[in-house]
Amino acid sequence: MEQLIELFKKFPGIGPRQAKRFVSFIMHSSDVYRRELMAAVLQVHNNVTTCSLCNKRYIDNYAKADIASTCTICRKQRDPKTLLVVAHDSDVDVFEKTMMHQGNYYVLGRYVPLFAEHIEEHVNVAQLYKRIDMLIEKGLTEAILATNATSDGDYTARILREYVQKKYPELTVSTLGRGLSTGGELEYADSDTLREAMKFRR
Repeated sequence: MEQLIELFKKFPGIGPRQAKRFVSFIMHSSDVYRRELMAAVLQVHNNVTTCSLCNKRYIDNYAKADIASTCTICRKQRDPKTLLVVAHDSDVDVFEKTMMHQGNYYVLGRYVPLFAEHIEEHVNVAQLYKRIDMLIEKGLTEAILATNATSDGDYTARILREYVQKKYPELTVSTLGRGLSTGGELEYADSDTLREAMKFRR
């Protein structure tokens, strides 16, 4: 029981009290529900994969371990001129729902903590460069750094901007503009806010 509580506490925004409630709910659930829950978790474990292009994690029931796979977004014909760099998979989903970005994506996987000295310990810069190199051949002209309006988000955008501009001086590198309030997270921003932030990117 304690092990399961500790595992639930690792969920975003979940504290000890909520974790205990989850465990209690499972304990008092029916056998059928517990089996369905275990089967669903096992399915995620067996079928989660990473897009070989944008680095987004997704569920692919037909993925094979020895074959590089691409997500449904990267399989589509996208505008090659823009690349939106985000931190999390959920950020891609947010922008896709608003239909305001028709270009390509790259998911960092996490933010660079404020004042971190070695950026490569937190994000795979080499893989980002590989993605940019591939898209430049197709006509990429702008990389948009779409990060949360938090200390870590701002720091990540600033550091990546320096890295990308230094390696690709011909590329326009922009960040989200006004619209997203200080401390705001992309995942919870509404469509109008994101539209303003994209429109006034700088």
